[in-house]
Amino acid sequence: MTGPVAAPEDHLGDLAELARFAEGTDLEETDPLTKLFLGAATEAVRNYCEWHIFPVRREVLVLDGSGGTLLELPTGRLVAIESLTENGVILTPDVDFEWSQTGRLRKRRCWTDRYRSIVATVEHGHSSAQDLLSTIYSVAARAASSPQGAVVDNAGPFTFSAAQLSSGSGGGLGLFAHEKEILDRYALARP
Repeated sequence: MTGPVAAPEDHLGDLAELARFAEGTDLEETDPLTKLFLGAATEAVRNYCEWHIFPVRREVLVLDGSGGTLLELPTGRLVAIESLTENGVILTPDVDFEWSQTGRLRKRRCWTDRYRSIVATVEHGHSSAQDLLSTIYSVAARAASSPQGAVVDNAGPFTFSAAQLSSGSGGGLGLFAHEKEILDRYALARP
């Protein structure tokens, strides 16, 4: 399929918005670490969902043939198919194949079973996803406040405990169950 889901400069959200969201932390719009945490949170979310999610963008996908009548593109929302080739042969929508908004392509005859034999140029993604942005900001703020995932911090006679992902793990780029529930709305179906 494609390479890593998120490129280093390909973060979702706005640095100033993240700084406001995480008010009371050390995240500031001009701090390079803020950009790092936003990028890392974006990558964690996109890797969990297994695709870029938003915004809508044009992308060339190189895929293995399924050998069956169905082929699934790595997307949760297909907007348009600009071009599609199988073994170098150009296919025509509604004549050679049909497609759904969920990224499923169907042919009357079977797709090839060859690796990297299908090239699709597509437009896909959501135009907005505010619940997803909020999750990215939460993950970035949590990672900034506890980059190593510490769950307990002491300051003099006071002890502070962080919410925990699992026993002994609380910060970093881990995802809480309620965040995964939001992300599951955007994630590709898992076998």
